[in-house]
Amino acid sequence: MVPELMSRIQKSRQMALGFPDKLSTPKGYKYTLNHNIEKYPAAGLYGSWSVVYLQNLLSNKIWLSNNKADLLDYFNANRTGDGLFFPKALDNVKYAKSKEYMQLHCYNYTCGAALILDPDFDFHSSYMDEFMKPDFLERWLNQRSLQRPWEESNNIVNVASYLALQNDAGNAQGKERLYQMLEWHNSKQNSRTGGFEIFSRSRKNILQSMGGAVHNFHIHHYLDEPMNYEEIIGRNVIPYLFEGPLTACLSIDFVELGCRALPFVKDSYELEQALLYHLDSLLKYQNEDGGWFENESVSRPTTANGMKEDIASSNSYATWFRLCSIGMIMITLFGDDPGSWGFRKSLGMGYAPNRWEQVKLKSYEIDKGVVRKYKRKNLPHVLKEKAIATAVKLMR
Repeated sequence: MVPELMSRIQKSRQMALGFPDKLSTPKGYKYTLNHNIEKYPAAGLYGSWSVVYLQNLLSNKIWLSNNKADLLDYFNANRTGDGLFFPKALDNVKYAKSKEYMQLHCYNYTCGAALILDPDFDFHSSYMDEFMKPDFLERWLNQRSLQRPWEESNNIVNVASYLALQNDAGNAQGKERLYQMLEWHNSKQNSRTGGFEIFSRSRKNILQSMGGAVHNFHIHHYLDEPMNYEEIIGRNVIPYLFEGPLTACLSIDFVELGCRALPFVKDSYELEQALLYHLDSLLKYQNEDGGWFENESVSRPTTANGMKEDIASSNSYATWFRLCSIGMIMITLFGDDPGSWGFRKSLGMGYAPNRWEQVKLKSYEIDKGVVRKYKRKNLPHVLKEKAIATAVKLMR
């Protein structure tokens, strides 16, 4: 299996290398192939930072060098007076999240991409500097809702990324604030789930909890601190990984948690099998244009804040995320060289510390018996999702 798998990985990477150029426009990079950038210009920022992260992941330094000047100009054109990055077009649309969420998200992901292009890029922001104040940070953390772990975890990691950048630039207060964040997390971690919420255990709650916690744990990874409850976390993600390619977000969420928890799981065979199965599903799901869909079904087009497409097409961030999932599995299970995968160094999805725990696989073959076990276990959920999707179609 290993030589064949290595060939599939190499082919997948090669196909993905050419995908970003298919998204290129005079106004940045499209978010998806079917993205109408004239109608939805804000998402050009999302597409542009995604292709930078993607090409960096694939170590395409020539592409990054050739496109550096134009992309930095584009990013700076979206910069505001307080040092954030925010597309003006978003002020004219109604988006699903709070403005704070959008501001923090756009800042972190744009700034991280700019730093890949230019390590000396000025990341400083007067808006973000407020989080360097201990009293302000304490009040802000205590305002987080433990009923919305996915949304709040994104807010938290986007702030944490700025604190880490400050520390990396020599400002020790950045690390002090990160430890302040860590102390808050240690007081809020749920021993039933391993996440940062107040949920009881259920399939829906575990999905939200783990989909959020993966972001929070970037603080732990950066500070080289344990996640805690790794055995619980590792077992939490197994059923989802057997569902197939998942959405791009859930794929990277559960793969990252699975890879980080794997060395701490006592009987790790089923988690290993889940990661193997998911890897195979991802490789089969890649489109001929080199990209991947955002969602797990071709019938679900991409919808984002300030953008939607009518027909599903390969998506910039989804291609980056799914390749991150592939890289993490290859490093953890197959001893792939971490240096051959250019994960981002700023905190946020696509981040990976230099530290990897690699395991020796018990089997390189996908165990059909284990697959059947979890297919049966997942069946009620799958049928429910299909029923809901059918009902939505009939209501349109």
